Amino acid sequence: MEALKLEKDIIGIIQEVCNHNEVNEVVNENFYPGNFIMSQVLISIFSQIEIKTGITIPNDCYIFYDGKTKKQLSIKEAAIKLLELSKN
Repeated sequence: MEALKLEKDIIGIIQEVCNHNEVNEVVNENFYPGNFIMSQVLISIFSQIEIKTGITIPNDCYIFYDGKTKKQLSIKEAAIKLLELSKN
């Protein structure tokens, strides 16, 4: 799967969550979901991302956060992280 397709898939899912939770922000590849949506909600959509993309997200992986740098990740950064995980 290519990065742009993965970003678009994630953007679509995050946009639905934002609409449902009345988050009135522009959702694009530079959107940081963890800054606007509770982590419990984000974790609950991992299965949707897996189904839409065909990529399995490990149970111990939170794709919208970098544990080494301790920072939230944008959708673009999360897509890159997810593609890297899919290669392993």
